[in-house]
Order: sequence, then structure tokens, then C-alpha cells
Amino acid sequence: MNAPASNKPVSTQSPSRRFAHPGRIAVVAVIVIAVVNLAVWGLSQSDTSTNGTTLPATIESITPQSGQLIRLQDTLSADLRDDLTGVLVIDGAEVPEDQLERVVPLAQVSFRPGPKSDLTKFEPGDHTVVIKYWQQGKPRPTNPNSFSWRFRAGA
Repeated sequence: MNAPASNKPVSTQSPSRRFAHPGRIAVVAVIVIAVVNLAVWGLSQSDTSTNGTTLPATIESITPQSGQLIRLQDTLSADLRDDLTGVLVIDGAEVPEDQLERVVPLAQVSFRPGPKSDLTKFEPGDHTVVIKYWQQGKPRPTNPNSFSWRFRAGA
């Protein structure tokens, strides 16, 4: 009597030859490792800071940033060192004192165009802002220190 036939498929490949092209697999593995390493390096080298302007030590921050696009009625502000005060000059015109908003203990000066201001909104296009600043509690000097930057306004 004959032995019953097995339903197992018979492999013609040797057990040590599991991959048909081991050289290709090695090349793909090397490429994947290189791409992952480049991605990690690229992310670690990226500059995600929003401040493109180097500010003097007397100015902690400005809004908007230099070159930034803002809406026609966005607020402009400068955060000075806490022992300073100042005024904003927009496109050559000093903002009247009664239209400035101040946080005196933090030395923050800001202006927002609106119906109660001489400037109801920024015209679309480029604008220049100057912050003139001096020591708090002292009279305004004839030629105070200043810092200027530009921004763009758009609808």
C-alpha cells in the first residue's frame, strides 16, 4: 500500500535563500536610514524663530515684526526695558500722547488705529515705525534714542 499524499506544497528553494534579491533589500535599507537621518538633521537645523530683526538691548519686543504683513487696524507696540518710556512715530508722524496705550510698569507703548484716533486705519502698503525712548522719570531729551522698523499693511 502506498502512503497518503501530503497537502503541503513542496518548496524548490533552499531554506537559506529566503529573499530573492538580498542586495536590493540592503540598498533600500541604506536609503531609508539615510533619508531618516537627513530628516532629523534638517529639523534640528531649521530656524523657527519669528524674530528676524536684531533688537537693541533696550527693546524687548516689537509688534508687528519687521517685514510682517498685518491687517489695516492691527496694533503696533514696543516693549521697552522696564526703566524706559517712549513714543511711537508712524510714517513720520508722532502718535499723540492721548492716543497711545501704555503699561508703565512694563514699559510697553502701543497704538491701534480706530475711529477715536487721528489714523483710523493703515493704508495698504509699506509703513515705517520709529520708537523714540528715554529714561522714565526724566524729561524727554531733544534727540532721544530710537529704533525703526518697517511692516506692510493689507486687507
